[in-house]
Amino acid sequence: MMFRAFCLTALIGVLPACATLAAGPAADDPRARMLGDYLSGSYARYLNDPRAQSRYFQDAYSLAPDDARLGRLALYSALFSDDRKLAVDTAEQLYGKDRTESMARAVLAVDAFAKGRPARVRKYATEPTSDFTMGLVLKLLLGWTQVDEGQYEAARQTFSDLSDTSYFDALGMLQLAKLEARLGNVAAAVAAFDQVGDSGVAPLEYGLARARFEAANGMEAAATERLDAMIEANAAAEIGPAGDYLARIRDGRRLPRLSERAEAARALTDPSFAFFVRNQSLDGAETMLRFARWIDPDFDRSAIWLAGLLEETHPDMDAVTRAEIIALYETVERQSAYYVNARMGLANQLFDQDRDEDALGMLAGLAETHPSYYTREALGRARFFREKWAEALPFYTQLVDTLSAEELAENPEPLRLRGIIYERLGRWPDAEADFLRVLSYNPDDADTLNYLGYTWVDRGENLTRAFEMIEKAVTLQPDSGAIVDSLGWAHYKLGQYDDARTHLERAVVLTPYSATIIDHLGDVYWRLGRKREATYQWRRALEYDPTEEEIAAIQAKLDAGPNAVPAS
Repeated sequence: MMFRAFCLTALIGVLPACATLAAGPAADDPRARMLGDYLSGSYARYLNDPRAQSRYFQDAYSLAPDDARLGRLALYSALFSDDRKLAVDTAEQLYGKDRTESMARAVLAVDAFAKGRPARVRKYATEPTSDFTMGLVLKLLLGWTQVDEGQYEAARQTFSDLSDTSYFDALGMLQLAKLEARLGNVAAAVAAFDQVGDSGVAPLEYGLARARFEAANGMEAAATERLDAMIEANAAAEIGPAGDYLARIRDGRRLPRLSERAEAARALTDPSFAFFVRNQSLDGAETMLRFARWIDPDFDRSAIWLAGLLEETHPDMDAVTRAEIIALYETVERQSAYYVNARMGLANQLFDQDRDEDALGMLAGLAETHPSYYTREALGRARFFREKWAEALPFYTQLVDTLSAEELAENPEPLRLRGIIYERLGRWPDAEADFLRVLSYNPDDADTLNYLGYTWVDRGENLTRAFEMIEKAVTLQPDSGAIVDSLGWAHYKLGQYDDARTHLERAVVLTPYSATIIDHLGDVYWRLGRKREATYQWRRALEYDPTEEEIAAIQAKLDAGPNAVPAS
């Protein structure tokens, strides 16, 4: 990833100092302090502590102000700790030493754009750079600055030159479509929007932007149809901006006209997940989102996406990071189209802090004030994943009862989850009926094929059909450790231990941290006479968060072998 690449470069830059230090410098030698700060900052990075990371890298850079690599580390860490003043100060120091320094130019351009200083944006953005990410930032800011100043032909050229990669070529075309729409060039806007739509890039922003354009140009029916299609494709869109736009059109209200600042923030936000996360550059994604927040703090989508990214990259977050995540969600106000999403995020934070009742209360309030499939399902899902089966059942029964056969055929998940709940409650005939009904709607539903086939094998029922189901599920999802585990377990139940071993060993490779799969592998090793390997796998399974039932069963097997407990 980008940040880690910088870390490696910086380490190379301080290697001469390491060699000198090995000769025995004094403890108060600035070089020793610089290296100590650098190593401390690197360790803070490893621990996902951006504030400590920023402090140490800043201290190291202050002791080696001519080391541009350390300067970039200090600059990134200031940005990631959300200290914009420190980021600007560091960028100015770097820029003062090297006017081609791309990250410094990007930070200064973002700051200038946010403050409405177009001349300064042009100063930082017009020079070329070989840095892919910062080059994109600078071009997007330059293009929307040119739009703001009425330099439309220059803006067209800037957006057309955004990148020669397919994703960013389409993103540039989206900016062109928005520009032509602003200028009232209907035919040119339609042509540009068509190219973006055909590319499949940025579907949410494309759909919203095109709906704004169509509604503003007397094409309300087309806008309504487009938004309806977005909601049909994604039920969550009903409580997001697509649903908000649809309600505005039907109520005769105008859709918002966005400022250049708002458009630039959207242009920076979309690549964060669609390109950078997809290409495993989480630091690139965070950089784009923090820049978007800097430019337009009122753009709620960037707040929600940044909070979600921080949750993903800081699984063992400290109190400061959690506070930032909560603050991001709380910036989203009740009238926002993203309010429900933000409250869902806050509820997850409460769950993470073991405040389940507070979280459930928040979700219940949302289901009452913002009734929709999405909010009702979230309330049931929260109980489902906390294994409160009896409490979850009424929610899913109500959901299933309110959905037509056509709607269930389109989205059978509520029916499948209710089947799982029935099975966990010991109501197998009801569970079996729900699973079979899902397969009547979608015979290729791999999860249901796997769940029903696995359970039939475990119960010793319908073995031929169960095998066919599991093998079909493996064909549909060959890289699913859980499904491959089912196939291995089916062979195990039939005493086909060599075949079971082959599949279970592959399942462990595909899903290496599943206590259930590792436990199954231990069982088959025991049956094959590989008892030392079996006990090793059972002990290893205990390290990966098994359920209380699994812990008891594994411990019994460690004490007396697999015959001590019923296979499950």
